[in-house]
Amino acid sequence: MSIRPSLSVAFRCSRQLSAQQQHAGISTTCPRGLLKDIASNRAVSARQTSRNRLPRGSTDRLQELYRETFQGTSQKQAVKKETLDDLTASATSQAYMRQMWRRFLPGEVYAPRDLSAWELDRYRLKRPAQQDVLDMLGLNPVDNYRNFSMISEFMSPHGRILHSTETGLRPVNQRKMAKAIRRAIGLGIHPSVHRHPELIKQAGRPPT
Repeated sequence: MSIRPSLSVAFRCSRQLSAQQQHAGISTTCPRGLLKDIASNRAVSARQTSRNRLPRGSTDRLQELYRETFQGTSQKQAVKKETLDDLTASATSQAYMRQMWRRFLPGEVYAPRDLSAWELDRYRLKRPAQQDVLDMLGLNPVDNYRNFSMISEFMSPHGRILHSTETGLRPVNQRKMAKAIRRAIGLGIHPSVHRHPELIKQAGRPPT
């Protein structure tokens, strides 16, 4: 069998391959062209893979880090702002609740006037004094009957001493304070049916 026909066929296929190389077409009739096309495609894919595996530049990495940091910072600021708003609203609600002496139970019916200051003041809890202030300061009320500012603190607008539940004094000091009040009124140092004029004058002054 002569090998000349096969050489001529191979030469013809190589010429066709060089003419059609720019079209990147794969020839199915020429074995040599098919092998070259497969080899060239593998080389191109290998170069692309190696190029993709190369480490990125420092600029791209810095941009990515900046983007991640900026997004994380914005999210933290949003969470912080939301937390501060919740804390402020909670503090405001607690402040209003402390000013409301009356506690409304769930399902309780109330009128708008029940929220007024004079209605809520009826439910205000007046805590009695736990200790005797005169014993703590070591004062004798009978010796301080001229101290009208002290006398007015334990005296009602009608010229009588307040109840011991309001003054917080022991029975002995309660009697001494009543004696000091009677002495101050009898000597004309303190009015019997009104507050002392000096105290009214000080209350009307603007704060300094």
